Amino acid sequence: MKFKYNMCRSFLLIFLMGLSASLFGQVNQTDAKGKKQGKWIRYYANSKDKRYEGEFKDDKPIGKFIYYYPSGKVRAIITHDKVGDRSKAFYYFENDTLASVGIYRGENKDSVWVNFLPSGWPSTKETFNNGKLEGERITYYGEEVSEDGKTLIILRKENYKNDQLNGPFVEYFPDGVIRAEGNYLNGRLNGTVVRNHPNGKVMIRERWKYRNKHGWWETYDINGTLLGKKFYLKGQELEGEELDKYLQECKAKGVNPNN
Repeated sequence: MKFKYNMCRSFLLIFLMGLSASLFGQVNQTDAKGKKQGKWIRYYANSKDKRYEGEFKDDKPIGKFIYYYPSGKVRAIITHDKVGDRSKAFYYFENDTLASVGIYRGENKDSVWVNFLPSGWPSTKETFNNGKLEGERITYYGEEVSEDGKTLIILRKENYKNDQLNGPFVEYFPDGVIRAEGNYLNGRLNGTVVRNHPNGKVMIRERWKYRNKHGWWETYDINGTLLGKKFYLKGQELEGEELDKYLQECKAKGVNPNN
């Protein structure tokens, strides 16, 4: 009787070991072509802390993937569409508040992304195309500026093309008065930039040409009275006879010295 009991116990132990090995063997598998298949779990180096877990089919992530901080807190949840290469991503701070939310196409950011402060307050709203900033980007003031603690107040609007600042930008004071406005070309300030006093009157009128100061720069007091001006040519200030000579040359050629 004791022999039969020991035999049954041995068979049960072997069965459980085989079942455990079978279940374990279903994780982190690749097929004959080396492509990831089924459930995968990755850990941080030299650690038992999960880095991510999710499922693959033919090396392509499918469904929900969860990424973790070393502390075990959720770092991101990315859900992949069953068809196509679109994914919806939610990133979190370690205090569990949302850090950013947006869309991926493959491994590249796409469409609108919204980013948040650790307090949960929106900080920026930006648009991507194939991983590069494209279109309008909006930056918001912090929640301490909002009178009701709910309304978003715009600090700055700017435009991007192929991941570079291009086109008009405008900055605002908290009350909505324009603080500054101008233009970028290929990531560099270009043309006239106006910076205002809080009352909306011009404080500085700058002129740029491909990132360099170029033309007359003028400063004004809060009432609009001109305080002074300087002239720049390709980033270098011109004064005295050198300035007079250049202005005369521009006049003779019918050229605007600010251009």
